[in-house]
Amino acid sequence: MKFNNITLFTSLISSVVIAWEHTNEDDFRRAISGHNHALVAFIEPSTAASQALEPEWTSATESEKKSLMSINCASAASLCQEFDIISYPALRFFDGHGKMTPYRGPRRASSILSYLKRGVRPTITALNSGEKTTAFQSSDDYVAIALINPQDSHVKAAYDTLASQYRDRLSFGSAETDAATTVKCYNNRDSQQFTVSDLAAIDSLSKLIKGCLAPVIGEFTRANEMKYLQSGKSLVFYFTASPADRDAYVDAMRSVAKMYAEYLSFVTVDAEEYGDLAAPLGLAPGVIPALSVQNPMFGQVFPYPTNRKITAEAVGAFLMDIVQGRVQPWDGTMSAADGAAGEQAHDEL
Repeated sequence: MKFNNITLFTSLISSVVIAWEHTNEDDFRRAISGHNHALVAFIEPSTAASQALEPEWTSATESEKKSLMSINCASAASLCQEFDIISYPALRFFDGHGKMTPYRGPRRASSILSYLKRGVRPTITALNSGEKTTAFQSSDDYVAIALINPQDSHVKAAYDTLASQYRDRLSFGSAETDAATTVKCYNNRDSQQFTVSDLAAIDSLSKLIKGCLAPVIGEFTRANEMKYLQSGKSLVFYFTASPADRDAYVDAMRSVAKMYAEYLSFVTVDAEEYGDLAAPLGLAPGVIPALSVQNPMFGQVFPYPTNRKITAEAVGAFLMDIVQGRVQPWDGTMSAADGAAGEQAHDEL
């Protein structure tokens, strides 16, 4: 009983700490009418997605309180309608010059703060020294650097266009060179580097940027599910409700995901927002963390046994068992929690 009381007290304290601190309408209008930039979260407290954003947003405001604000659309409905807010949460960036841009990046504190830094940078940062170029290379999770020969004006024009299109997702830098034009993109989150020197193809730069932005382990959502399902690859789903657990899983599983990248797409799923996806993948609803592998092409599902720890080594071995036919697809009736199914008909793929 004593433990339960302490747990309840801790829970209450935690809920107070991460509570929203909404901006009133007058302060909001004053902020966006000035020349200061602001990222605004329009939320509806009763929605699960708004509740999931709350701890991440609160964490971000601890580092950047001035430029982050939130509006409670339950009590400021007319204001939210004025800005065409139809779903929650909706994040909008106001650049201080009358322009409003939707934020569509990950709803994580680190991603939100990175986005704010990009918002105050020029679209393309001029890199006039080797030292500045080196420092800029690691200044963001995703960084593109173009060394452009003045004779390649068409490359500069294409790069400028891409920078305007993708500036909300990565930082762009450029410098002139007397050598051949090259463009590199650094995915610092996954320690990957992408380079293009053959710029003859009209879509070479856009392919470079898209490839660089593709995470080794992405987050599966309604917005991108068709991209994953139609990729021709099998999917490795990891369900969790904890952002901290998600980050730990991504760090631990990154090497395995890189190893199988040609054939498998590793994704994480917010178990609270997309819990309905668990049952079709052979997973017991509400039991997290959980992992399952799906082959969309053949309609096969291989749930990971619930009596096994989810580690990089164990998941790698499980995938190899599937490839070698030692694990049979889920038949739609057996439970992944069943001990017999765990070994004989492992769920996954």
